[in-house]
Amino acid sequence: MDRLKPRVSAVVPTRNRPDLVCRAVRSVLCQTVAELECIVVIDGPDPVTLESLAGIGDPRLKVLALEENVGGCEARNLGVRAAQGEWVALLDDDDEWLPQRLEKQLAAAAEAIGPVTMVVSLFLDRAGYGDLVRPRKFLKEGQHIAEFLWCEVSPVGGIEGFPQTSTWLIKREFILEVPFTKGQKVLQDLDWLLHGFAQPQMRVLLVNEPLTIFHNDQARERVAKRVDWQYCYQWAMANRDLFTRKAFGFFLVIYCVNPAARQGASWAELRSLLADCRRYGIITLKLLWLYSLYTLAYPIVGRLFSFERRKALLYKVTNFARVR
Repeated sequence: MDRLKPRVSAVVPTRNRPDLVCRAVRSVLCQTVAELECIVVIDGPDPVTLESLAGIGDPRLKVLALEENVGGCEARNLGVRAAQGEWVALLDDDDEWLPQRLEKQLAAAAEAIGPVTMVVSLFLDRAGYGDLVRPRKFLKEGQHIAEFLWCEVSPVGGIEGFPQTSTWLIKREFILEVPFTKGQKVLQDLDWLLHGFAQPQMRVLLVNEPLTIFHNDQARERVAKRVDWQYCYQWAMANRDLFTRKAFGFFLVIYCVNPAARQGASWAELRSLLADCRRYGIITLKLLWLYSLYTLAYPIVGRLFSFERRKALLYKVTNFARVR
């Protein structure tokens, strides 16, 4: 095997989580596809993580230790630029792959008719209440990516279709052309999806089985959990051309109204957001239903039940629905 030219380059950004990133790296090095490299980008000074990774001792592991923090998006970009594989496989440092992830995704790309830009898979959502297999839906032929991501939410506001980032396998030449937006604080993966799917050459495939474990530990800090609704609003307004009108209204309700209501925003702010849904989006019965849930029902539920209790109930209901 020519180790100088791997087939796949795994890119794992990390900082100050040595135990987790070592678990993630081992799941890469245990893949049934051996022609790979694993590039860990340590996003700023972190001698403990550097020492922990040095103990793995596999020549396929490459560590980029940055002298200063550049953020998750640029850390991924640096890893992609250093990659040598034809494909780039993304992995968050607190997730892990099942052993056949790369083998099955590469096989799907090889068997496809015509060129493939991106391959994703189902994943196991693991939060201590039993694993859920997600996503429950996938992009339909000709469907706009923004409508798939936000208009397909469940009646209780659950995201049904998001392909989790640690399942992504992308042609390196494409992700070099469409890098992650440097400095993006939140919505990093969603921002990339909107820009990626705006490219005419984008073609994505789904491997319809779980190949990644998403460790949904609510006690651990994740970028996606730090929802600043005002930042999300400003981002959406700046990228309105990447949405359909229908999707834009749903985004404002899900990523702005929902966290704003939970964080105690005034009714004037909430009404202003609904006005923007009407001005820039399309008002539907489902959108109004979600708006009512987020502004009226869920704040009451939040006072009655802890977050952990609500999460446990949601997992039980979803598991029951899946069995039925």
